[in-house]
Amino acid sequence: MSTCPLCAQKAQKHMTLPHTEVMACTNRFCELMFASPQLSSEQLDAAYRHFYYPAPDTSLAPYENTPEEIIRHTFAEATSMFGPLRGKTLLDFGCGVGGLCRIGREYGLKTTGIEPDAFARQRAMATGALEVYASVDELQAANPEPRFDIITMWDVIEHLREPWKELEQLSRLLRPGGRLLLSTPNAGSLRARLQRQRWENMINPTHFYYFTQLSLRLALKRAGISEITEWRFPIPYPGHSWIRRRIHRALLNLHLQGQFLVLGH
Repeated sequence: MSTCPLCAQKAQKHMTLPHTEVMACTNRFCELMFASPQLSSEQLDAAYRHFYYPAPDTSLAPYENTPEEIIRHTFAEATSMFGPLRGKTLLDFGCGVGGLCRIGREYGLKTTGIEPDAFARQRAMATGALEVYASVDELQAANPEPRFDIITMWDVIEHLREPWKELEQLSRLLRPGGRLLLSTPNAGSLRARLQRQRWENMINPTHFYYFTQLSLRLALKRAGISEITEWRFPIPYPGHSWIRRRIHRALLNLHLQGQFLVLGH
């Protein structure tokens, strides 16, 4: 037995992966699944180089960024729900090479990025259109009281060692009425349940946590984010046939979709 890092209750082995064990919390009000042990800092740096940021002339990254069509569709939904985004400030935590910020600027957002990986940070700043910091502390050193209308964490929370700590830190950077927009793979999805150890988000060694609806809400509440809404709308995934789009709609209705999209206040 080990201890759940989220609720401090007992956790037991759920499955074995080539790079780690997956533990599952036995508390029915938590159910967090997590990698134990996590990769060391050196192993994690090497994994990011291989899986996300290989040298430009070597090979394609095994794990690609979210397609731009999905990000644009999300911003379009946000515009229809909350009104024009032009002039609002956005902080993208874990901005990678800056793709989400670039699309955000197309909608008139004033964007800032935080990216701990030095290689990705350099690529994000290469055009000179985006300020990117290595951490929240570095951002606050440059701007003692930064405040944002929107903070995004797109496929980031599952990579963090103690994500509730970063979430709590980020929540203090939101303006009154500001919104946190968070996306992460759904460990309770139909595909995750069917594929188990073969699910790509389990196989990915840079993922330390595998969130279900219950454990994700608990992590957000521990960080002080009390108003939490699961944002569900059909996403036109590139290359999907009409049959797959109908299946996607059905999975959304059953909360079995592959990805969570959550709004927090």
